Amino acid sequence: MRDLPPNMTDYLATRASFRLEVPEVYNYARDVVDAWADREPGKLALLAVGPGGGNPRRYSFADLAASSNRAANFLAARGVRKGDPVFVMLPRIPEWYEVILGCIKLGALPMPGTTLLTGRDIAYRLERAGATTAVTDPEGAAKVDEAAERLVVSLERLCVGEPTPTGWASWASGMEAAAERPPEVEPTRSDDPLLIYFTSGTVATKMVLHTQASLGIGHQITARFWQDLKPTDLHWTLSDFGWAKAAWGKLFGQWALGAANFLWDLRGKPDYDLMLRLLGDHRVTTFCAPPTVFRALVLEDLSKYDWSSLRHCVSAGEPLNPEVIKVWRDATGLVIYDGYGQTETVNQLANYRCVEVRPGSMGASPRPGSTSAWSTRTATCSGRARRGMLPCVSVPSGRWGCSASTGRARRPRQMRSVATGTTRAIAPRPTRTATSGSWGAPTT
Repeated sequence: MRDLPPNMTDYLATRASFRLEVPEVYNYARDVVDAWADREPGKLALLAVGPGGGNPRRYSFADLAASSNRAANFLAARGVRKGDPVFVMLPRIPEWYEVILGCIKLGALPMPGTTLLTGRDIAYRLERAGATTAVTDPEGAAKVDEAAERLVVSLERLCVGEPTPTGWASWASGMEAAAERPPEVEPTRSDDPLLIYFTSGTVATKMVLHTQASLGIGHQITARFWQDLKPTDLHWTLSDFGWAKAAWGKLFGQWALGAANFLWDLRGKPDYDLMLRLLGDHRVTTFCAPPTVFRALVLEDLSKYDWSSLRHCVSAGEPLNPEVIKVWRDATGLVIYDGYGQTETVNQLANYRCVEVRPGSMGASPRPGSTSAWSTRTATCSGRARRGMLPCVSVPSGRWGCSASTGRARRPRQMRSVATGTTRAIAPRPTRTATSGSWGAPTT
C-alpha cells in the first residue's frame, strides 16, 4: 500500500487547475451514499467495533442507503421537515450515521453535539437553533430532559438504545416499522443548509451553518489532497461525533472518494495500547489523530505493533512538535502530515505527500481549490438556523456572525463561490407565518 502514488503529484500545477464541480441540485446522502449503493452495493462503507475492540460490524453502502431511507421516513413520521434543526448527541456508534444521513435526505439540519455537553449546554443549542427534535441515547436523555425543562418547550425525543425513558420514542422500534423506500421530499439545492455546528467565539458560542456543497462537496479537498484517500482505503479519524473533525474525517470526503471509515466506540479515557492494536488488526490504511493522541502513542513501545497496512498519517488541532514526528517516523516509517482548518471551513492548508515537510511548518497555502491564500471569508453563524441564512463555508463563502461591539447578528448581502468565481445576492431572511408555521417570504 505504501507504494501507491499520491493523489496530488504537483502541488503548484494542481493548485492552479483544480476546481470543484458544484451542481445546482445536490444532496450528499443521495448523490454520494445512494450513488455508491447503486454502483457497488456491496462496497464497504463502515467498519465498526465495540468499546473493547470486539464485535466488528461491516456496513456496505447499500446498507447505509437502506437504513438512511428508513431513518428519513421515521423522522418524517415524527414531524421532522425540511429546514428543521435536529439535535443529535450520540457516542461513536453506527446509529449516528443513520440519524445524520436520514436528516440530510429530508433536508433537515442535524446539529451534532459531543456527549460531554451538559443540560445547560444543550438548552442553549436548542434555544438558539429553534430545534424541536432531539436524538440521543439513554445516558444523554436525562440531560436533554433537563434542557427541555429549562426552556419549557415541546420537544420530540428519540432514544437510541435501551432502556427507552418515559416520554421518549424508541429509535430501534421506529426504524423497524419505517419504510425502506426513499423519502418523498423536495430536492435540495447545493446551497441549501445541510448541518449546524456550534463553536466558541469572542462573544459567545455561535452556530456555524454549512450547506450541501460546503461539506458534502467541499470536504473532497480535505480527503483527496491532505488525507490522500483512495477507494481502497480504510480510514480512521479519531474524533467524537460532536466535533467538526467528524465532518472532516468520518463522513463527507471519505465516502465521496469511495474510502471506508473505521469506527471505534471509545468511551472514557483512551486505551492507547488497544488503539494501536486496532490499527493493525483491522488493516487500517490511513489514520488521523490530534497531536495530544500522537504524543501519548509515542510513549508506547511502538516496535511491538503491526504497521504493515498503514500507509499515511495526518494530524490537526494544534502544533505537532518535531520530536513526536521523528519518533513516529522511526517506528512506523511514516511521516505525520499536519493540516489546518476551522469548524467554518474545509482543510485550508496542509503538508501534502508531494511536498517536502519542513519541521515547524503546518504546510502549503493556499490549498487546491482556492484562488488565493485565505481568500475565503469565514465566520461563525449566529441567530436562528433557518432557510435563507447565509452558510459560513469554504466553497460558497460569506459572513453571518456577531458584531464584536454589540453582539448582534449581522447579515451579508451577497456570497461568492470560490469554486466558480461567481457572486449572487442573498435573499432577505425568511420569516415564519403565524398560521401555517412554515418559512416563507420576508415581511417588511
